[in-house]
Amino acid sequence: MVMKRIILTAIFMAITISIHAQPNTVQVEYFLDVDSGVGLNTILNIASPDVDITETILADIPSNTSIGYHKLYIRAKDASDNWSQTIRKNIEIFAPVVENNIVMGEYFIDQDLEVGTANTFTINPEEGDIEQAFTAEILANTPLGYHKLYGRVKDSYGNWSHTFRKNIEVYENPVTNIVEIEYFFDDDSDLEFGNNAIVNIGAPEAEGTWSFNVPYPAGNYSFDDVLFVRVKDSNDNWSITTILDEIGILSTEEHLLKSTVIYPNPFQENIKIASTQNLSIEAITIYDTLGKMVYKSDTNSTHLNLGFLPQGMYFLKLSSNQGKASFKIIKK
Repeated sequence: MVMKRIILTAIFMAITISIHAQPNTVQVEYFLDVDSGVGLNTILNIASPDVDITETILADIPSNTSIGYHKLYIRAKDASDNWSQTIRKNIEIFAPVVENNIVMGEYFIDQDLEVGTANTFTINPEEGDIEQAFTAEILANTPLGYHKLYGRVKDSYGNWSHTFRKNIEVYENPVTNIVEIEYFFDDDSDLEFGNNAIVNIGAPEAEGTWSFNVPYPAGNYSFDDVLFVRVKDSNDNWSITTILDEIGILSTEEHLLKSTVIYPNPFQENIKIASTQNLSIEAITIYDTLGKMVYKSDTNSTHLNLGFLPQGMYFLKLSSNQGKASFKIIKK
């Protein structure tokens, strides 16, 4: 929340006068309300004496001057000690303004408990303009579902701001730990949740990084397969299925990754495939982050139009006469 403030101060009074005198004008004097006599008031020297002058005069208003309207008088003297007529200006003296800081806040759920009786939160630092986050405690007996959170702040004068409102949702958030990982190769080999290769986590945690070995399947095996993984928590809830981040290690020909460039990446509509090798493309398959195949081509094409894809990250699997490799591409 941001509250604006306006500070008014009255310290100096600027007056511009034009005087025609012979000879040069050399001094001015001014006084407030009561004239102490010619030459006996506050005197200021003219920085550049001249016959015709335009001078800005800063009149110092004494701190004990009463609040309200006053009359400021001013006159000038020339080099021959002759004084001009006296000029009068009406001025107003304002009360000094003390900085008005926001010093506390309060909040409530759904029902207003009247100003100053709700749950309070601290303002730090206390300033005139604030932008601050606070933590609202939700009572254990608050019904699940949607509610309205209200709040307001108070300044150093005891004035309360308007009440603001935020829509919130109260829901259960039980503590859960990740207990299992399962994996499989290629989206068409998914045996559904919990029916693929399972890795049990020895020390379940809410979040973390785990390493596990993926054994070679029996028979002929190609690293061309894409590895998909998902995890299960202690409430038997499964995460979304994703492709292993380090997918580059699945390439049978590491040099293909180093010799092939896919650009632009990120892309908007089209991508091109360039290689320093004599590359002949046999197949291109693109998967989204959930493992769903979104594009497939069996032609030797180095130019792909992918404008139909939604924004996001994808995995492009390339098969060629130089080997096979997978690349991350991003549609922006």
